[in-house]
Amino acid sequence: MREKNIVVSMLIEKKREHVASIIQTARVQKGLTQQELGDRVGCQRLTIIKIEQSRYSPNADILYQLLEALDLTLKIGNEEI
Repeated sequence: MREKNIVVSMLIEKKREHVASIIQTARVQKGLTQQELGDRVGCQRLTIIKIEQSRYSPNADILYQLLEALDLTLKIGNEEI
């Protein structure tokens, strides 16, 4: 059971890293600093840094604001959110 938990944790970490990479790439492509993105989203620059370093997973409210600020979409199943 412990091995299964380790594998699940590793998969979640990989997904968090992937999301972090997408957010950072989109921010850079839009020419925004971490401070500017934080201002648009309503959070501190440190929060953006932690998200981009995959040390922090944003809650749904922050994630939706990030998606809007970066012109990204989230797709769950066949539905875009």
